[in-house]
Amino acid sequence: MLEDLMSKGSIHIYDYGIDRRRSMSSIGRSFPFYVMSYLSEGHAVLRLPDREIDLCPHSVIMIPPLLRHDHIMVREEESVFWWWHFDYKAYDTVDLLRLFHLPVVHTVGDAGEFEARFRQYSDSMRLSDSIGTTLYRLASMLEVLGYLLDDMTPAGAGARENVPEVFWKVLEDVTANDEAPYDLKSLARRHNLHPTYLSNRFSSLFGVSPMKLHRSLMMKRAAELLTGGKSVGEAAELFGFGDASSFSRSFKSVMGVPPSAVRKGDSGSSPSALIHL
Repeated sequence: MLEDLMSKGSIHIYDYGIDRRRSMSSIGRSFPFYVMSYLSEGHAVLRLPDREIDLCPHSVIMIPPLLRHDHIMVREEESVFWWWHFDYKAYDTVDLLRLFHLPVVHTVGDAGEFEARFRQYSDSMRLSDSIGTTLYRLASMLEVLGYLLDDMTPAGAGARENVPEVFWKVLEDVTANDEAPYDLKSLARRHNLHPTYLSNRFSSLFGVSPMKLHRSLMMKRAAELLTGGKSVGEAAELFGFGDASSFSRSFKSVMGVPPSAVRKGDSGSSPSALIHL
């Protein structure tokens, strides 16, 4: 299940850079995505709600979404930061990095190797757009992320150990039924779990509730059918909605555009361009 889930991953880089700085005072930061920052030269300090950490050369920080933190420099010296703002999700909703319980601060094992991979990605972003360039960028992104996951995950540990077997089965259940109307009580009954516990625990493991994940999958499946020629009314009936209006509201809340726009082939207004594996 883990390999299948990873194969459905999408990496989205919101911003990136390699910055040489003599001062920095980023106080009270909190973002809806991951912040990766690698210190190649100099020193800095990371302040978390429960501790303060001195950062030395070859330290990498991995700040999860919504974690409030300060990132500052306290010494009068030049420091160099290599950074990404990104997320890595399956089905555009399941937070794959959450599965690995990555440390917030880590010392890179082979700084030269990591820097070479990051610079390769940075160089790829300056190339002219083409199909080949898109594939090259994707490969470069995955090399950086793959190196970090291998380097930051203790030997022998991994996502399988962090997720109880029953929740892999719940995830498989949810993702296998993208056309069927769904309710939490029936899902919980099938897996002998209390509905509230199932929803809360699933959310803590995968970063999304089972019902929100199912709704997202269902609307993406609906988009495929609409593109293939189904009417909005037919799609509404197929997915168990009482009328086309309620289906349209649910569809727009997930997809960002009304179903009529997708059916006309006008879905290009999607707010983000994700690169899928």
